[in-house]
Amino acid sequence: MFGGLRSEADDPEFFNAPTGKTDPRAELEATLRAFFSDRPETDKQQNPQCQFVARYRWLKARLQFDPSRLPEQPCPRFERWRNELDPQSVTLVFPAAYINSPASMYGHTLLRLDGRAQSDRTRILDYALNFAAHTGNDGGLSFAYKGLAGGYIGRFSLTPYYLKIAEYSDIESRDIWEYRLALAPHEIQRLLEHAWELGSTRFDYYFLDENCSYQLLWLLDVARPSLDLVEHYPAWVIPADTIRSVVSVPGLVADIRFRPSRSTQLLHFGRTLPPADVATARALADNRLQPDDPALARRPAAERARVLDLAFETLDFERLSGERRGDASASRLRELMLARATVDGPEPPQPPPPDTRPDEGHGSARLGIGGGTTAGNGFQEIRFRGAYHDLSDPVAGYSRGAQIEFGNLVARRENAEGLPFLEKATIVDVTSISARTPLSRSPSWRLNFGFERSRGPANSRPLLFQISGGAGIAFDVSPRLRWYALGELGAYASGHLEQRASVGAGDRTGVLFDWNDRWRVHAVAQGLRYLDGPSPSRSGAALVLDHSLTREWSLRVEADVRREFGTRWSTVGAFAHFFF
Repeated sequence: MFGGLRSEADDPEFFNAPTGKTDPRAELEATLRAFFSDRPETDKQQNPQCQFVARYRWLKARLQFDPSRLPEQPCPRFERWRNELDPQSVTLVFPAAYINSPASMYGHTLLRLDGRAQSDRTRILDYALNFAAHTGNDGGLSFAYKGLAGGYIGRFSLTPYYLKIAEYSDIESRDIWEYRLALAPHEIQRLLEHAWELGSTRFDYYFLDENCSYQLLWLLDVARPSLDLVEHYPAWVIPADTIRSVVSVPGLVADIRFRPSRSTQLLHFGRTLPPADVATARALADNRLQPDDPALARRPAAERARVLDLAFETLDFERLSGERRGDASASRLRELMLARATVDGPEPPQPPPPDTRPDEGHGSARLGIGGGTTAGNGFQEIRFRGAYHDLSDPVAGYSRGAQIEFGNLVARRENAEGLPFLEKATIVDVTSISARTPLSRSPSWRLNFGFERSRGPANSRPLLFQISGGAGIAFDVSPRLRWYALGELGAYASGHLEQRASVGAGDRTGVLFDWNDRWRVHAVAQGLRYLDGPSPSRSGAALVLDHSLTREWSLRVEADVRREFGTRWSTVGAFAHFFF
């Protein structure tokens, strides 16, 4: 009955038996023996009944321990910890996707323990239970490899919630969604017991499966075993999908609240003011205009207050995000704050919640089927994407202008070929098209690498490994139309071309147009000039039209014309996409 099981904990201190990680029977027997210990509790050690309090109480309820033979030991450290937290409810917190960090591209989840002593106005003083990887100062390929291969250690920690808000909302500009769970008192008690038992237990951290959200699902399953949430994720775990799983359980979510990031608040504030006021606030933040400027002083108090507030919020946001540093920024903030203190006026307006929550967006995985014609030849195609969202997918519940694709596979059968073949295998494609405004100067950028089939001499179909990336700017021409331009570097390698590898540079420009909530258009043109190839070696233009039928289904039409390695061809296709 115990064969083939293996604990996901990777810390010997979590087990009572030397073989406890892989032998549940030995672990059960060793645990029961340990419970008979009368070792007193001190600041440096615990009695086994206290160290493994969740196991002790679970086994006691099922085995009906005889207190005369197995006395229950006092656990003052656990009881003091539990009483200090004193949670009356538990809230599942979802900081939205943060595209500038590979570990947080798909979002993050943590639990807030809602203390009885706090109110809705003081929830920031509660504690957050978080599971995270300890990555040190790693970056780039080392960071990606270790994250995918389980090279980092993950541990649970208890942190004041206001520090997590500062990290996610203020510094990383991530909107936060709070889902208060309808857990009964005995379920909250069981969750706390298991969290205490986990303590600083070490786990191997994997970005795709054994990540923050996966470990929190285990905590919720322990609190209420009938949830069985972990069983829904046998392969990979995307934080936003786990939120959907929790929300889908009838009666589990009691309340949902939105906490806008500093960036969202700033941009909303700017949209409520005339462009001239925004420009004045920008000049104040940049120290190109002084708070005591006569023209500003002559304006009505309410207008002056709004401009000074916006200037202060702009500069403070840029300081928190790392865009501004040094004593000059701090001194300027003091000047703006003192000037604002002399003017009566309303507080800055708060942005309303988005029309669609993250849990109401499409699923992160996508399956597609369709067909069309390429170079005058008909084809049929099957597509699968492991995660997450592209620029033409339904935007409801996602960030506009953000694309994160991982494991995007396309298999195609062309009528002239007969047998199916791999058309494309995108390993990672990350794109951030951030509109530049007087209040937001974030660059737009893109990184893509993977395999893609091209066309070469004599109508050959070489499979290339390629990597490309670049940075640039984007502007909102209108509320629904965004234009962008990027300078790019790229490289390819293939054993099926005369020039087996090369590097080059080029550009990419495009527009994103949200016709309405259901129709989207993406048009893009790009070219790369390689050092050792024809000029330009690769160029093309594409048009994508996507229509949402439901949250799970969309229809897409794609058309492109390309010229690569001296061969020119066009492709037109229609596809049905299913999100899950």
